[in-house]
Amino acid sequence: MVSISKIALLLSLLLTILFSLQLKGSEDEVAPSEVEKGLIPNKVNVAISNFLLSKDLTVHCKDKHNDLGTHILKYGETYDFGFRPNIFWKVTLYFCRFTWVGASHSFDVYKQDRDECDQCVWNILESGPCKVYPKHNQCYVWKN
Repeated sequence: MVSISKIALLLSLLLTILFSLQLKGSEDEVAPSEVEKGLIPNKVNVAISNFLLSKDLTVHCKDKHNDLGTHILKYGETYDFGFRPNIFWKVTLYFCRFTWVGASHSFDVYKQDRDECDQCVWNILESGPCKVYPKHNQCYVWKN
């Protein structure tokens, strides 16, 4: 009969291996074979474009652990960033504060349980952010 300590040891070893795969997945040095096998989620790229007519857009994005800093976009300019979503649970969330003269809004530009994109493209309008798809756009209202 297998003792509880052996089961605990095996479980902790398995969790250590999975955790190291998650850490390795957050770096850009992932072997293609690991990605192809589905062990590590595809890297996600988020692109945010300023579609405010004649206004500069200030974008400040972050997640729970990473502050990506403040970026100022002229009309038509794009800011983008990349990351690997959580390997265990669909909890990865990137949110941004968008400000321009006379307005300040926030929006979740990536929610792992909502977004199934490797290339998430957003056009920012005064009325709200619009997610760009090949054949259409899906526009949202500002959270606040």
